[in-house]
Amino acid sequence: MNTVINGFSFTRILQALYYIQSKAPSSNPDRFDILYLLKMIFFSDRYHLRNYGITATGDNYYAMKRGPVASATFDLLKGRYEKHSSAIQGIDEYNVRIKPQEKDELSKSFKEAIDFALKEFGDFDKEKLSNISHCYPEWKKHEKKLLRIAKSVQMNEMDFFENPNDSYFKEFGKKCDPFKEEDEEFLALRKEHYHAYHASR
Repeated sequence: MNTVINGFSFTRILQALYYIQSKAPSSNPDRFDILYLLKMIFFSDRYHLRNYGITATGDNYYAMKRGPVASATFDLLKGRYEKHSSAIQGIDEYNVRIKPQEKDELSKSFKEAIDFALKEFGDFDKEKLSNISHCYPEWKKHEKKLLRIAKSVQMNEMDFFENPNDSYFKEFGKKCDPFKEEDEEFLALRKEHYHAYHASR
C-alpha cells in the first residue's frame, strides 16, 4: 500500500531514489551516499518548483549545516520508517542501495527534474554538492542561525524562486547558476501557480 503523509508518497520517493541511483554516473562512488541522494532530491525539487509551481516530492525542507534537507526523505533513508525499510539496503552508516522498484509511477515532470539535477550536479562528490547547496538564497538566509545556535530551521519554499549570485558557481566550474531563469515572466507565472495550489488545499 502506498503510504502518504501530508502529500508525501513513500512509494514515489523510493522510485525517485532508485531512479537517481540507476541514472547517476557509475564513476561516482558517492551515488550511494545518503547526503548525495538528499542533494539530488533537493535540486530536483527546486527545478520542479520553479518549472511547475509545486515540488515533486511534497516533502518539507529544513536548512541544516550541510544544506537543505527534505525531512521525510531523510528519515526514510535513515531507516526510521520500518514499513519501508525492506526497500533500502544499508551498505554502511552513510551509504545505502535502493532496491529495484516493482512499479514506475514517477511523473514525466519528476523524471525531467531528476535528469536536470543529474546532468548539472551528478558528477560532483557529496562535499561539493553540500557546498553548492549553500549558494542558494533559501539556505543562505538561515546560515548565521545555523552556525550559531540552531541545528535546523524550517525553510520557506517561496525562497526557492529566488536567484543566487552567479559568481558563487565559478569555483565549481560553472559560468552561472544552472537554475537561472532568463524569462522572469515565466518564473512569475510559476509563483502564481504555487500560490494558487496552496490556497486550494
